[in-house]
Amino acid sequence: MRGAAWIETMRITFKQYRDLLVKYLRPQWQRVLLLGALLAGNLTLELLNPQILSRFIDGAIAGQALTALTGLATLYLALALGAQAVALVETYVAADVGLVATNHIRADLIGHILHLDPSFHNEHTPGELIERVDGDVNTLSNFFSRLVVHLLGNALLLLGVLALMFGMDWRVGLGVSLVTLISFAIVNAVRDVATPRWEAARQAHAELYGFIEERLSGTEDIRANGAVAYVMRRLFERERVMLRKDLVAAAWGVGTGSVSLVLLALCAAVGLGLGVYLYLAGEVTLGTVYLIFTYTTLLSRPIEQITRQMEDLQKAGAGLSRIHNLLTVRSALRENPHPKVLPTGPLSVELEDVSFSYDPAIRNLHHISLTLPPGRILGLLGRTGSGKTTLTRLLFRLYDPSHGALRLGSVDLRDAALD
Repeated sequence: MRGAAWIETMRITFKQYRDLLVKYLRPQWQRVLLLGALLAGNLTLELLNPQILSRFIDGAIAGQALTALTGLATLYLALALGAQAVALVETYVAADVGLVATNHIRADLIGHILHLDPSFHNEHTPGELIERVDGDVNTLSNFFSRLVVHLLGNALLLLGVLALMFGMDWRVGLGVSLVTLISFAIVNAVRDVATPRWEAARQAHAELYGFIEERLSGTEDIRANGAVAYVMRRLFERERVMLRKDLVAAAWGVGTGSVSLVLLALCAAVGLGLGVYLYLAGEVTLGTVYLIFTYTTLLSRPIEQITRQMEDLQKAGAGLSRIHNLLTVRSALRENPHPKVLPTGPLSVELEDVSFSYDPAIRNLHHISLTLPPGRILGLLGRTGSGKTTLTRLLFRLYDPSHGALRLGSVDLRDAALD
């Protein structure tokens, strides 16, 4: 897999998301469980607090004793502070889980890249590969640390709120449930819309960093040939491409996220309308109206966050797609499944009709044959570009000859283990 083929846009499947999570979160299963417990505690406090405030409102209207109201207010404040403390610890644990997971991905990517043959590195600059290893993996940090946990947490919050609303009045629960189903249908319809745009933006970043790395390493040659203006022009061209792709990706991401604003207004209107109707009909108290409105607003939060997290999921999908494509690149140097063992002691070197070229249009070595007995020394002389370094690269099997064979101790290097 070479050239542009390795950056093809691909649709990430649920199985690929799941496999990635299982692979890199399984070693941290204890912290993941702690993160889940913190999330469950935070959700419980969020659902409990409005109940206390509802009782406070009804108690105040009914002229309840001041000591009872003070107790409810104190309990409300204590639970609110507890929720903030739990949220703080949850944020720390989530960041820790995400950083550990993404660092393991970086290690796997670098290990994979270092085992690819030199022809791959000739096609891709160090700056581009740095952006692939660091920039693309950064897009997965939120995916590991918060995205999945928040999706699960918001789903649980959604179910909890709907259950409580059905408990207050079936009409409220039914109305809000219908709005919720419509909202999720809209969210699902806009899913993955921005993923190809984010992937194109990530590639533009990689190309820019690759360009900068190459030009910085060739600063002396650029200045000696008066090419500073030329290089700057090419830099601005790449920055312009990157800017346009970033703007397109951001616009699509914000566009899909703005759906949440409409859904928020719809949920709030339905909840408030039903609450007022039931209150005027004398079927609920003012505290219950507050509870209905609060839970409806709370219900709109998971819808809003899920919609917002779709953008993060799209970014993660773009990064995961590019990481997956990079990991599928295979070295042109194939490992023999049944390698031969090199003899011990001094080894002979034999080149039998060896030809090789880096570029098919230019042949660097043409039908080279020689035999060097064990313990003998051979000096190679020739002009620059005559193939001296290429011969040593073939001997170390950084490349394979395009024709002929190179043997070490009578063993073809292609039959020996790469190590």
